[in-house]
Amino acid sequence: MYDNRSNGRVYRNAMGGIIAGIFIICLAVAIFLWGFSANWFLPILFLGLGLASLIGYITASDRKAAYGSLHGVVWFLGLSLCFLIGFWPWILLPVGFSIILGALAAPILGVMRNGSYPPAIQQYPPTYQPYQPYQPGQSLPPYQPYGPPQQLEQGNQELQQEVEQQHQHV
Repeated sequence: MYDNRSNGRVYRNAMGGIIAGIFIICLAVAIFLWGFSANWFLPILFLGLGLASLIGYITASDRKAAYGSLHGVVWFLGLSLCFLIGFWPWILLPVGFSIILGALAAPILGVMRNGSYPPAIQQYPPTYQPYQPYQPGQSLPPYQPYGPPQQLEQGNQELQQEVEQQHQHV
């Protein structure tokens, strides 16, 4: 049976490991610098989260996930800047950028659709079979596994032949 989803899972797990590794390294640096001055902990922590979101944005295969990661980049880097400078009106920068991202959501998502993002995993829709009420004495059709269209068409042809044979015997 054809299953293309396993390749995406391996790639996604590898990128998740890289993102987690970068965050853990930034956390270790933040804890180390905390020993010298407590003022460095939160800026480095949020910088690590911002870098992890940036890598998530670059490697996301789904454009909506990439767009959400872009919001994370803006907010984590903005919070890092606010904790580094210590002047809280700077929080208006990530607020403003977030408003701009929200206003430009449709064009940004449109560019992402036409860009280098691979298409989402395509699943074949099940074939439609009209509802037929159960009649006493009628046997149920055999189980038909889910698969690519060629297998489904062959299975439907076989099922139709069986039904025609049963109707000829009745």
